[in-house]
Amino acid sequence: MDFAKETFFVKSEAETIALAEKLASSLNGGELIVFDGDLGAGKTFFTGALCEALNVERKKVASPTFVIMKKYSGKFDIYHWDFYRVSSPDELYIADFPEYLKAGNSITIVEWADMFKECWDAHRPLVRIEIKFGKGENEREISIGRID
Repeated sequence: MDFAKETFFVKSEAETIALAEKLASSLNGGELIVFDGDLGAGKTFFTGALCEALNVERKKVASPTFVIMKKYSGKFDIYHWDFYRVSSPDELYIADFPEYLKAGNSITIVEWADMFKECWDAHRPLVRIEIKFGKGENEREISIGRID
């Protein structure tokens, strides 16, 4: 499903952090935040900044690539998933991914989400973030859209 999105061109980590803080201030719990974009472009960095803005210690936030999911506690319980090493939707059902989406006072964040879009596409509220490399070393193009 397509929806309106806004695109930001950030030139530094500080601008990325400010954008994550702005998004964090709009979250109410129950959101699914899905990330896609270039490998190494900053999905986990953005997630760390977002979690920090939601009262999670930044140093606790790391990519869950090898464990598939990590839980953080802050303003909300945050379930941080990474589908990069998942080989089939069955693995996500075995890991109870759909049950985590039902937790209303939590936030679920998924990196490499488009790999198994069928597992989450109908969830609302949905925030979709795509991060791409920009022209300079620290520049990024970050697109954010939301469906309530």
